[in-house]
Amino acid sequence: MKVAIGTGDGVFVTEHFGFATQFQIWDLGSGAPRLIETRRNLPACGAGPRADATALMDRSVETVSDCRAVVVARIGECALTRLTALGILAFEADEPVKVALREISAFLADQAGVPA
Repeated sequence: MKVAIGTGDGVFVTEHFGFATQFQIWDLGSGAPRLIETRRNLPACGAGPRADATALMDRSVETVSDCRAVVVARIGECALTRLTALGILAFEADEPVKVALREISAFLADQAGVPA
């Protein structure tokens, strides 16, 4: 299963969902988490007065739409509502990516009734 992490440096969860310029996509299948790719993103927030924030938010959500969960430093209500409507879990974290991956993996395993 895929998890999107909002990180600017690849080490810490640093990105607010609306300002994220990229998401690391991790596979939490069997074994250790594996980085699949880094997806570029055009942020919905701070794009300027002529930007269509709604369209940009839709695009950001689409960027992670194949993921089971998103882990970011912060997330606004608009993005949270859109992700939830797609069945995507959203988590806020202020920690290293590796720690966040370990915690989300344990949480998802617990939700599925599978030992972590």
